[in-house]
Amino acid sequence: MSDAAATLDLVSPFHLRCDAQWTVTGVGRSLAKHLGVGVVGRSFDELLEVRRPARADARALERKAGQILLLRVRSTGLDLRGEWVTLPSGERAVLCSPWVTSEEQWRSSGIELTDLGPQDAAGDYLVLLTAARQQSIDLERLVEEVGAKERRLAAIVDNMREGLLLLDEEGVIESANRSATRLLGAPESELVGLAANSLLEAVPAAGEDAEALEWEVRPVHGPGFRGRGTSYEIRTMKGPRRVVLFRDATEEERLLQMQREFLAIVSHELRTPLASIQAPLGLVASGAMGDVSEEAREMLEIASRNGQRLRQLVDDVIDLERLQKGSLPMERVEFPLAELLERSRDALQPIAESEAVELTLESTPEGSAHGDQSRILQVVVNLGANAIKHTPQGGCVSVSLLADDRGLVVEVEDDGPGIPEELRERVFERFFQVSGSDRRQGGTGLGLAISRLIVDQHDGSIEALEGADGSGSLFRARFPSPMEVKG
Repeated sequence: MSDAAATLDLVSPFHLRCDAQWTVTGVGRSLAKHLGVGVVGRSFDELLEVRRPARADARALERKAGQILLLRVRSTGLDLRGEWVTLPSGERAVLCSPWVTSEEQWRSSGIELTDLGPQDAAGDYLVLLTAARQQSIDLERLVEEVGAKERRLAAIVDNMREGLLLLDEEGVIESANRSATRLLGAPESELVGLAANSLLEAVPAAGEDAEALEWEVRPVHGPGFRGRGTSYEIRTMKGPRRVVLFRDATEEERLLQMQREFLAIVSHELRTPLASIQAPLGLVASGAMGDVSEEAREMLEIASRNGQRLRQLVDDVIDLERLQKGSLPMERVEFPLAELLERSRDALQPIAESEAVELTLESTPEGSAHGDQSRILQVVVNLGANAIKHTPQGGCVSVSLLADDRGLVVEVEDDGPGIPEELRERVFERFFQVSGSDRRQGGTGLGLAISRLIVDQHDGSIEALEGADGSGSLFRARFPSPMEVKG
C-alpha cells in the first residue's frame, strides 16, 4: 500500500479510489468489509448507487467535485455520506462516512467505532446522529403544522354556506361538503361516484356577471331549485380536478324579480307625467306662452335639464330591464360605418363643446357593419359621453370605429384620471361610480351596464383598460358579427 493510500485509510477508512474512468483502484479497510472481495478493477456504478443527486451515475459526478453526495452500497444497503476529490496522482478519491439516522440502524449496520477512523470516531458520527435527530424533530413539527392547516381548511370547507363538490376528470363527484349534502338531499357516501351533471344541469345565466353559473339542481331527495355559483379547475397530486361551488338562489331570484318589477312599474308610471311636465316647461322657456324674465328663464332651463335627466334615467332603467330579460328587440341589418360615425358625431359633439373637450372621431373608410345600428350607436354614445364627462377641460377624447373581416371594434380613449385596475370590471355594474371621479355632467350610472348588455347580445365583449400612454382610460367594445369591408 502506498503512503497516500495508507494516509487515506487512516483518515477515511470508508474511502474508495478510482481512475479517470471511475474504475476502482483501491478501497479503504472499513468499506472493504461491506463491498467484499474482488473490488479492484470493477466499475464505481457496480458497487455504489448514487442517491443524491437523483438519477446520477459516475459520469454525472464529473461536475460534482467537492459537493456532498449520498451513496448506497448495493450489496448491503449501507448509506454513505461524503464527497470526491482529485488526488495528485490523478485518481479520484471518494471520502465517505456511514450515514445513519438512529442507534438501531447503527447496530444493524455492524459498524464499530474503530471502523470509523480517528476523525470520525472523534465526532463526525455524533454530529451526523445529532443532525439526524434534529431533522426528525423538525419533520414531526412540520407534519403537525400541515395537519393543523388541513384540519382548519376542512373545518372552513365543511362550514361554508355554499355547497362544494370536487369532481374528477370525468365529472364524477369525489367529495362533498356538509352544505352540498344538505342541498342535494343525500349523505356524502351516497353522492360520491355520481355524475355531477345528473344533479346540476347548467342553464344560461340571467345575471350580469359573466363568470357566474346557474344550474337547475335536481337533489337526490327533495324538490329541485335554481342554483347559482361558480366552477374552476385545480391541480392535485391525482391530476386535474374541478371544484363546483353552488347555492340555492331561489330566494335571491325572488327578491331580484321583485326589484325588477318595482323598477319597471315605477319607470312606466313616471314616463307619462314627466312628458307632460317637460312639454309645458319647454313652451314657457321658449317664450311661446308670453315673455318671461331672464331669472325665470334660467330657473325654467334648470328644471327642464333636470327633467331631461330624470327622463333619461327612466329610459335607461326600462332599457336595462328589457335587455336583462332579453325582450328588447334587436334589428340586425347591414349598415354603412360612415352613417354610424356621423350619428355618433351629432350626439357627442354638443356634449364635448359644452365641456370644452376636443373630440375626434374616425372610422374605417367605406366600411360596413352588421348589427342593430341604433343599439351599437347607443354603446358608442354611452362610452363617448362617459369619456367626455371624466376628461378635464382642454383635454381630448378620441372615438374610433374600426371594421375588418373579423368584426367591428369601437375604441374610446380619454385624458381623464383613469380607472384603478381593481375597479375596471366593476364600472360595468349598475349604478357603480368610481370614488372621487369628476362627474360634471351627472349621469344615471347605468350607461356602461347597458352597453355591456347590448354588446353581450351581439355576442361581443367590452373591457376597460389603461390609456395607451399610461394615463386616462381606454374602453374597447368588440362586435364579432360578420363584417364586410369595401375598398
